[in-house]
Amino acid sequence: YVRGTKVAVVLQAIVLLSVFYFICQYFKLITLVFILEKIFLVGPIALLIIFAPEIREALTRGGELSPLIAWFAPKQESGVQATVLDTIIDTVLGLAEKNLGALFVIEMKEVVDNHLVPGTTLEALPSKRLLMGLFDGHNPLHDGAVMIRNERIHSAGNILPVSESTFLDDDLGTRHRAAVGLTERCDAVVVVVSEERGEVSIAYNGRLARWLVKEQFVEQLKALVEANENYVSIVPKARLI
Repeated sequence: YVRGTKVAVVLQAIVLLSVFYFICQYFKLITLVFILEKIFLVGPIALLIIFAPEIREALTRGGELSPLIAWFAPKQESGVQATVLDTIIDTVLGLAEKNLGALFVIEMKEVVDNHLVPGTTLEALPSKRLLMGLFDGHNPLHDGAVMIRNERIHSAGNILPVSESTFLDDDLGTRHRAAVGLTERCDAVVVVVSEERGEVSIAYNGRLARWLVKEQFVEQLKALVEANENYVSIVPKARLI
């Protein structure tokens, strides 16, 4: 969960300080031991302040992590209907052919509102013509992400959080990093169309599948979104980073 984030760096620093503290104790370096003890005394408070957003996010996802909480929580259906998914797929492939950059957020079980800056609410029936128009360069909403919720185009122009992971390729732009950033925080599936290369990618669970050919894209997206547990096991693996 913390790999490649600032949390991992801080954890490494804590381990190094702890080792240094025991070394100072062993060699009876009283002054350094005194300073380190004071640091450890106020350290937990400083960490609570520094990592307030991460702590809030972890508490928000507590229902997913705790079977007891999840058992009492109301059950929600995930995924979208096949006809809506086919419309999204057709639109994505059309955008890729025209080298039009795009971001599609498919909301699953978790509500994503707390993890992004909301755009313009539409609540429209999905259609290829409408979705293509939203990502036209002359449309003021084209730079943001379109969110699909409950079989509807819920909103457009949404701004997603950018990932801080150090494991992403250097050639990835803000659009791809934003896709990964949202999936690090919730269970949404994000589809990305590269404006420069016409490349189609899928972000899920903090990972990004790139260089997907048409067949791979369709099968992997359906495996993630459709309620078919057996489908995932037969999907060919794409390059994940």
